[in-house]
Amino acid sequence: MTRMIWASGFLHIAVIAVLTGVNAWWSTSASSLDQQVYRVDLVTLDESPSIRRPPMIDETYEVVSKKEAAAPQEEAALALERTPHLVSEEPDPGPETPQSFDTDSPGIRLDERNFEFPYYLGIMQRRIQQHFNVPRMLGVTQLETVIYFRVTRSGRISNVVVERSSSNPVFDLAAQRALNAADPLPPLPEGYRKSYLGVHFAFQYVL
Repeated sequence: MTRMIWASGFLHIAVIAVLTGVNAWWSTSASSLDQQVYRVDLVTLDESPSIRRPPMIDETYEVVSKKEAAAPQEEAALALERTPHLVSEEPDPGPETPQSFDTDSPGIRLDERNFEFPYYLGIMQRRIQQHFNVPRMLGVTQLETVIYFRVTRSGRISNVVVERSSSNPVFDLAAQRALNAADPLPPLPEGYRKSYLGVHFAFQYVL
């Protein structure tokens, strides 16, 4: 009986020891799993690329036209060099006209000093004036334009040049239209020996 008690107690102690050992081993394993350490390598990201800004230019800017900008550099330079000269030059006065001389007909001067056929000038003046029509212009009281032309021996009008403009395009155009409508004039007088007669004809507008 005593042996059985001792055997039972020893068995219980052994069982308790085994259970204690198993429990300790399980706890250690679980703790090891819970506290597992992971190795992580941190990677440093590159810094964001800096914004490149255009370099500062200390030179002064020059404004050029589209035509100069589109031209090669050498042509643009030449254009810039010529610009001051073009601005400073006087406007083109147009073709030169011969010297003029007075006649007995008002508004008509000739490049012939001694024209001995005044009747022809009267016919010329009436023919041109009947085609000279100018609309009334508000605010304008007086205008005058002088047109030089040549009359050939057959009476044809040629070499028309605005010798002195009235600065009114409508008036100048009306004068040129009158000459076109009057062309041809009567043939030059038989006694006039030159091949043409140069005429400086004044068109006037007086309100």
